[in-house]
Amino acid sequence: MKLDRKALDRLLSMNDEQLKGVIESLAAESGLDLRSFGITEDNIASIRKALTGATDEDIKKASEQLEEFNKRERKRS
Repeated sequence: MKLDRKALDRLLSMNDEQLKGVIESLAAESGLDLRSFGITEDNIASIRKALTGATDEDIKKASEQLEEFNKRERKRS
């Protein structure tokens, strides 16, 4: 997933169930099992608040981190 302002806006336009599904899917693709965390409505509200307040610099940094993580994972495989 390419992370940019447009992608962030698409995430923010989703309802809570859709956003939760995307988060769980992205986590699973990264090898993380979020079932033990039990994502709740409060978690989704906090995530939505953080995404809403993300600056362009935050998005750039997160995108770079995601890209680096993906490169490391590809090397492991």
